[in-house]
Amino acid sequence: MGNVWGAMKKHEAEKAAQAADAVAAGPSDSPAPSGTLSKGMGAASSEALAPAAADPAANTPAQPAPNASVVGGDEGGVLPGNGQSGYSQQIVAHHDRGGAIAEEYRSLRTNLLAQCPDQRFCYLVTSADVGEGKTVTCLNLAVIMAERQDRRTVIVDFDLRRRTMAGMLNAKPAPGVVDLLRGTCRLSETVQSTVYPNLFFIPAGHAHGNELGELAIRPELEEMVAELRRSYDYVIIDTPPMNVVSETGVIGKSVGEALLVVRMNKTHKESIEKTVRLLHAANVKIVGLVLTHRTYHIPDYLYKYS
Repeated sequence: MGNVWGAMKKHEAEKAAQAADAVAAGPSDSPAPSGTLSKGMGAASSEALAPAAADPAANTPAQPAPNASVVGGDEGGVLPGNGQSGYSQQIVAHHDRGGAIAEEYRSLRTNLLAQCPDQRFCYLVTSADVGEGKTVTCLNLAVIMAERQDRRTVIVDFDLRRRTMAGMLNAKPAPGVVDLLRGTCRLSETVQSTVYPNLFFIPAGHAHGNELGELAIRPELEEMVAELRRSYDYVIIDTPPMNVVSETGVIGKSVGEALLVVRMNKTHKESIEKTVRLLHAANVKIVGLVLTHRTYHIPDYLYKYS
C-alpha cells in the first residue's frame, strides 16, 4: 500500500498549501459546506492496494489517493429533491441527477466499465468497518448504472444483519437473499422493480440470528451468483464490513471481485491493510477503492449533503 499512503501524504501537503493561500487571500464571502469530490478511480486495483511495511503512522485516518474515486457523504445528510418515490435522500443520484455528486458517480461508472471488456460486471461492495458509507455507495452507483437503458442492473442486499436497503428504497423487506439461500424461493420471486425500468432490487429477507453464520456457506450461494450473472449486466452486492463479519470472505469467493469503500478521516491504515489481506486470502480481486466523506468547497445552494 506504499503508493496509496504516499499519495495521501501528498494530498495533506496540498491541503496545507491551499489553507495558506486562503489566509493570504482574506476571508471568503460565503461559508464552505461539507461535501465530496471524485478524482476518478484510474488504476485503483489490488496492485495499488498491496500491503506495505509497518508505518509509524499506522493509526492515521485515511486521506485520498489520486487513483481512488471519492464519492458519497454523511449518512445522515439531507439533499433537495422530491420524495415522490419514497427513496431515501441519501440516494443523491436519484434526487439530484444533475448535481456534482451524481457526476462523481458517473466518473466511477466510467472507470469501472473501462476495466470490463464485455461491459458487464458482478461486484461485492464492502468496507473495513461499520459506518464507512458502503450501502449509500451501492445505491447511488446502481442508479447511475441504470442510466444505461440498454443494460439491466440489480442491487442485492447481502448485509443480512442490518438489512437497511429495503427501507431506503421504500421496498418490501422480504422475500430476499435469505429465502434464496434456504432454497425456499426462486430468484424471480425475490426481485422487485424500482422507479427505473431497468433497475431491480433483491432485499435481504428475514434471517434468524442462529442461522446467519450458516447461510453464506450453503451451496445455493454459488447458484444464486451464477443466475444473477446470467440475468443481469451489472450486479452490485452490498455485504457486511470485512473486518466485522467473517462470511463476507465466503461471499467474496463466489463473486470474485470487490469494491472497497473507505471513509476519509475515520478509517485507519491498519484496518484497511487487514481488509486487503482478508480479501486476498479469499482470492478476491480488489477492482477499486472508493473514498467517502471528503470535505470540499462548493456553493451552499448547490450542495446540502452535510
